[in-house]
Amino acid sequence: MNNMLINDDFGKSIKKLRGILPVLSFTLLIATYVISAIIMGIFHAQKAPNIGFTIAAFLIPFAIQAGRGTLVFFFQLNPTRIQGKLSFGLIAATAMLILSLIEAYLVMNPYGLSWIISVAMLMVIGWIIEIMILKETIFATQVELFQDKDKWNEVKGFYIAQVELTKFLKDIKKGEVPTPPEAFNKPEIVEKEDGDSLPQDKAVKLLKEINSHLEGKDKNSSLNGQEKGGE
Repeated sequence: MNNMLINDDFGKSIKKLRGILPVLSFTLLIATYVISAIIMGIFHAQKAPNIGFTIAAFLIPFAIQAGRGTLVFFFQLNPTRIQGKLSFGLIAATAMLILSLIEAYLVMNPYGLSWIISVAMLMVIGWIIEIMILKETIFATQVELFQDKDKWNEVKGFYIAQVELTKFLKDIKKGEVPTPPEAFNKPEIVEKEDGDSLPQDKAVKLLKEINSHLEGKDKNSSLNGQEKGGE
């Protein structure tokens, strides 16, 4: 049944746009990186005393932009590393934006406010595209992860074990006896001579009573309900 509220041609255009947008957004992001690097290189090269400084004036901005892209999207290489709202990529992108704006102001201040505003707008647009792509990538990764129940249970178990390990190490540093995980805290069954079974904690308690009775530390210690020395 066709949707009467949406024009069919418009709906087809939206589907095509959704197919183009991922490639377009990444292309625009890379373009902002390259253009920003070229612009910074040109203005830095204006004051270069020799050919070496001129080459460095272009190489350094390109290396900075390449490093920026790596810092922002690096943790998306592993889908199990779940990123929150304040992810490392978002913090890195924002920090790099602030530094880039400061650099643009210092380099272009002699050339007028118009140049500063134009380059600043380019950098801000690049930052917005970065954040949009990063958030959409994180969301898509989480959807992909949650759809696979086995993979999700495996990841969930890992993060739970990671928290338990952190608590375990903190307890050791404090000099406390760490509480073993639940999987190792289940009472074992110990067989008695008569063939009956009793939990491990009861067996330990019984052994302590026997030891106390034999050493004579407690004159009133009891063994199986009988007073020491009683008939």
